[in-house]
Amino acid sequence: MKQVVQNNIYIIIVIILVNIFSVFAFVRIDFTSNNRYSLSKVSKSTIKTNTEPITVDFYVTEDLPQELKKIAREFIYILKEYKSLSNVYFKINTIHPDNEQTEHKALQAGIQPILIEISERDMEKIQNIYMGAVFSIGEKKAVLPFINYNTPLEYEITRLLKQASDTLKPHIAFIKGHQEASLGQMPQLINELSQLTDISVIDLFSTNDLSPYSVLCIIDPKDVYTPYEKEQFNKYLRQGGRLFIALNHAVGQINESQNSGFINRTGIEDLLEDKGLKIRYDFVVDNNCSTITVKQHNGFMSYQSSVSFPYLPIITNFSKHTITHGLNAILLPFASSIQQVKTNSTYIFTPLATTSSISGRQQAPVFFNLQKQWTRNDFNQPHSIVAALLTNDDNNSAIVTITDADFLINDIGIYAHPLRTDNINFAVNSIEWLGDNSGLIKLRNKFTTFASLEPIDDYTKSFLKYFNFLLPLLITLIAAAIRFHTKRIKRINRSRPGYI
Repeated sequence: MKQVVQNNIYIIIVIILVNIFSVFAFVRIDFTSNNRYSLSKVSKSTIKTNTEPITVDFYVTEDLPQELKKIAREFIYILKEYKSLSNVYFKINTIHPDNEQTEHKALQAGIQPILIEISERDMEKIQNIYMGAVFSIGEKKAVLPFINYNTPLEYEITRLLKQASDTLKPHIAFIKGHQEASLGQMPQLINELSQLTDISVIDLFSTNDLSPYSVLCIIDPKDVYTPYEKEQFNKYLRQGGRLFIALNHAVGQINESQNSGFINRTGIEDLLEDKGLKIRYDFVVDNNCSTITVKQHNGFMSYQSSVSFPYLPIITNFSKHTITHGLNAILLPFASSIQQVKTNSTYIFTPLATTSSISGRQQAPVFFNLQKQWTRNDFNQPHSIVAALLTNDDNNSAIVTITDADFLINDIGIYAHPLRTDNINFAVNSIEWLGDNSGLIKLRNKFTTFASLEPIDDYTKSFLKYFNFLLPLLITLIAAAIRFHTKRIKRINRSRPGYI
């Protein structure tokens, strides 16, 4: 009896010690296949090396819908994990904007409320929801104006920490002088890049030394590069330089006067072919594509309708590479295919993105028949490469090439339009990888999602139902039979003379 009491006392002491430890240390075990709820190495390294005190003011509406509550809870959990690894002061303040004073404070801090429709029993109401955070890192402040399902929480937190601690950012340059896309035409891309890089725009004729730049970006040139300029690029590459190239090699024109496509050569194609990457003179077509609005006639009436347009392929096939990690789909209007060719160059060719299994190629020039009825015969050249990487281990240079530039251009004025998130992610991932700042790439597409059961057919449902019902019975019967057999053997043995 005394031993039992002692054991119970030991158990109670252990439980108390575990609870005391949990107050000061945050620990959780991640069983997800993609480590969704674990901090990456770059996040752990960033928080451990940070020397500035951190205060996070988390503004969150108290009465949230259930799904948003999960996101808010997960944000707190991630902050606690950062706090447990931090070597400096780290404080988390949860503030509920439930009155005019706290709402005004949230708005002043840059937290943006959104209106959502909430169903409660027999009524629906519109409610202002606050869920954002203000990070004070040393003397710097940064705001996450609103956190939702599409917010990569770990990426945003680590990015803010790196911004506060990194004094040397990669310096990237956009080439001008050949009617390239301006920075104003690519606000989404520039906004992402400016957070972790320094950006310049340079002219090759006025810039003799390209070595200060980690990456040179060539986006949508329309004029031809001179031999001198191409030699500038070659010299830069020999010094270990990195290039990101997005060419509108295949140009499509769709308007009231013409529906045609042609090839626009800029001279960059020759530079790439010398290194083993050839851009074909064609347009890729894909059954997995976006739509285009066309005017159709029915008698005296005319109307507009959306039709699938295979010249606008949606690319979903990506190789396993850091650049393409986490990408789902990018839209490439009027892209050409890429071919690997043999050269004396020491560059290694790696495909990054290909068209689908139902895709093809059409030699340029082409005429766009908007009423065309596409058949399987039009898609007889599957898995055409549309983006590729060239790497040279001898001098550590690298080139990322994609055969479309419009996928990065928002345009300006009345023609401005938002781009797919993955379009921007592909370009930013490429430039960050080329700039050797690859730590955050894998985090950009790491979202906090909650698992849902996949739909199953009726046969599987029936099988699982009876399997779940009968399996425990079967295990019980087998265990009973084994136990019965064991005891029977014991009884037989006991009945024998001389059994001890």
